[in-house]
Amino acid sequence: MMPIQNQQHFLAEQFHAKDILVIKENYELFFKIKRWKFVHNLSGLSKNMRTEADNIMNNSFLSFIDLKQVLTTEGFFEAELKN
Repeated sequence: MMPIQNQQHFLAEQFHAKDILVIKENYELFFKIKRWKFVHNLSGLSKNMRTEADNIMNNSFLSFIDLKQVLTTEGFFEAELKN
């Protein structure tokens, strides 16, 4: 069995790595939203270009996920009494 100190260090490293990924994703999404707003503020663009920008936004991170699908993926329904 690993000493407690090593487990804490391992968990801290995992948390730090995931935290960096979340910060990176937030940064990328911020600029994606900024570009989308910029496209919509340009008056000379055609409706097709704005529609394409909307589709890119909807397909990138504004998609609907069913709650049951998330709960099933996380294993919620496998042992309801233990949840």
